[in-house]
Amino acid sequence: MALNQTLEQLVASTRKFANVQGATALLRHPVADVNDYVYRALGSLHRKLTEAQPDQRYLSSETISTAAATSLYTLPVDFEHLISIDMTANGVKVWLQSYENAERPMLTDPSGSYNGIPTFYRLRANYIELLPVPQGAYVATLWYKPNAQQPTTGQTFDTISRLDDYIVAYAARIVATKDKQWDLVAECRNVCKELEEEISVIGRTRDANSPGRVTDVSLSNRWGRRLGSSRRWR
Repeated sequence: MALNQTLEQLVASTRKFANVQGATALLRHPVADVNDYVYRALGSLHRKLTEAQPDQRYLSSETISTAAATSLYTLPVDFEHLISIDMTANGVKVWLQSYENAERPMLTDPSGSYNGIPTFYRLRANYIELLPVPQGAYVATLWYKPNAQQPTTGQTFDTISRLDDYIVAYAARIVATKDKQWDLVAECRNVCKELEEEISVIGRTRDANSPGRVTDVSLSNRWGRRLGSSRRWR
């Protein structure tokens, strides 16, 4: 069984660590405030765990169905970082690459010779643009790292072998700063610093089975970079 903690347990541990459990302390540090400190700590832990290998800890996917003459599609509401995107057309699935802005005029040139199947993409604010502009219905699968989710009352959080020590110390530091308890602020910072290396190792070593591999992209048309190539879509 995972070493889970609820939001209430994380908040209680924060109050205990910061020694703000009495009625007077509750007035100085209302429930909503301490909840917010814990949310901030969860966000920090999420960022550190996914810094090196963002797809190995949290991963989501979304299917995009293209429509003729439409190049922009809305990203998922919890989208944070793109891992990869592949597209299936005419029974073939390929990985799409991001285009450079300097390539956009060529990819949107109405006089260009294209088959109407997107071969490139680019993230644009809350949208993803697929180019050349689709001229039919195709299916793209977006693999991405989602944003950290805010826990609700009673919801459990997987502490990943009790990394909630980091959450508690991070949140307690904010409490101590508000109370001008500088010795406690320093202690909280030390606890967080001691755990940061562990968090970094955990974040980049979840897959201990297969080492990372180098892809040879020097081959001619390795990823169908040559526009109009018949080798990509048949």
